Amino acid sequence: MPDEASVALAHALHEREEEVLAVNGALPAVELCAAELTRLGGGRVGITQHTRLHELGELTMPPPVPGGLTVATEDDVELVTDWFAAFMDDADEQAGRPRGTRAHEMPDRADMLRRLHAGRLWFWVDDAGEPVHLTGANPPSFGVVRVGPVYTPPTQRGRGWASNAVAEVSRRIQAEGARVCLFTDQANPTSNKIYAALGYRPVVDMANLVIFR
Repeated sequence: MPDEASVALAHALHEREEEVLAVNGALPAVELCAAELTRLGGGRVGITQHTRLHELGELTMPPPVPGGLTVATEDDVELVTDWFAAFMDDADEQAGRPRGTRAHEMPDRADMLRRLHAGRLWFWVDDAGEPVHLTGANPPSFGVVRVGPVYTPPTQRGRGWASNAVAEVSRRIQAEGARVCLFTDQANPTSNKIYAALGYRPVVDMANLVIFR
């Protein structure tokens, strides 16, 4: 977004008397928009999360591990919900934030069921058929699919489940003819390293900002 457009957006929101408490987007536009909103309406800007948008180029498959990918179903809603919450808490902790900060809202049960019915959540199951990892993806939007969340329980980490699950989900999305992207938390070097090894390349740095009135 051009600088002039981000400032114009702030003016449009202010003139409509919108109460804007958070702004998320690419730098530097998001900072310019938030700064103009506080200049017009008061308050101060805080940063909750620095993120980075990546796009998959040529996929590099990781070393194979036992098991395979399977679609999560409505019967898995409780486990999926628990793992979504754990993903958000662990992401906070790994980035040095207090657990429960959650830069993004937790999906409610209805939203989770919609995701499950759409077939956009997958487990990696081990050779005993037990779920050991969860990867999700949004439906295509303008030819682009965003992968996430990507969560492995602590006791299952370091075994290659995440790399293989994300690689297979990404491969399927590319086979459908869509571009594949994902966001990482810049404060979490582990995830950035894993995705780079699969062929994901940085596109733009972003930030989640909040406005304190």
